[in-house]
Amino acid sequence: MPYSKKSCVRDTVILVLMICYAQTPWAAKATGVLSAQQACPAYVSKNNLTNPDNLQIQAGSDYTLLEANRPKQPDWYRVIVPSAHPRERWVSADCGQVKLSEATSGDTQCGVAGEADSYVLALSWQPAFCETKPDKPECANKDPHVYQARHFTLHGLWPNKRTCGIQYGFCGEVKAQKQNFCDYPQLSLNSASRAALAEVMPSVTAGSCLERHEWHKHGVCQTRPVNDYFDFAVDLTRQFNDAGMAYFMNRRIGQTVRTADFLDRAAAVLGPSVRERIKLTCQQDLLVEIQLSLTMALTQDADLEKLIVNAPIQGKSNCGETFRVDPIGQ
Repeated sequence: MPYSKKSCVRDTVILVLMICYAQTPWAAKATGVLSAQQACPAYVSKNNLTNPDNLQIQAGSDYTLLEANRPKQPDWYRVIVPSAHPRERWVSADCGQVKLSEATSGDTQCGVAGEADSYVLALSWQPAFCETKPDKPECANKDPHVYQARHFTLHGLWPNKRTCGIQYGFCGEVKAQKQNFCDYPQLSLNSASRAALAEVMPSVTAGSCLERHEWHKHGVCQTRPVNDYFDFAVDLTRQFNDAGMAYFMNRRIGQTVRTADFLDRAAAVLGPSVRERIKLTCQQDLLVEIQLSLTMALTQDADLEKLIVNAPIQGKSNCGETFRVDPIGQ
């Protein structure tokens, strides 16, 4: 059969396209794990959304990374799902939190300020924290009437970059964690900001220098001055407590609490979105810390409930069905 000019043009176009596609770097190698935070489809082809066995990754499970769809701010990750055929599957970046290895993290600029895409507000229940770290200077205060005996205290406000997992940090002159927090450079906090911070972060008064660590590891990765950064963190801590969460804990000091009741109260005062954006951490059956996922919209007088609504989904809590509310000094 004669080979027409039209067929020749068509085949030439197809050949050129094939060459172009072959030379285009559609994916970038990624090394690390994706910790699933929700059940999500696992596609053989992300472009065609092909999933012949209707497979899903499961919340709370870790999956080995193979590649990302692009080097910076990827939308998709290719992971290994051991039970699948084929095992190599694409999942949306929104399905979990990625922890990259050091080699991959360097490629994504995980020590460059101003590249965060969300925040995490970490708050401690100080009496339980002191059960796990009794030698900390701030744990010497056993007065049941002090702030930290009846309120959640500030651990930190962490700028987060999805492609870096927990590796986003140390964006300033200090490039590694100090063994002693007081070995970090001092902070130039004004008197008003320092007084406000000292109320919600007991280490400031105790002199164990947690505020220095939080600034040099996390604060320098956002673009606000040090006073503004801590003022925001103080305000968000107070909003969480004043919403009724401190009252909830005070009524149950020394008691065992159903985790579901804590989450119900949080949803009642901070909106239903909080259920998937709060992570509870327990040790020795005690609630030690909560972490709240927040959007980037931190502005003056920002409302905590609104910051939660469209924030990334948090990781899985480990508190089980119940936890105890520890009293100070016991």
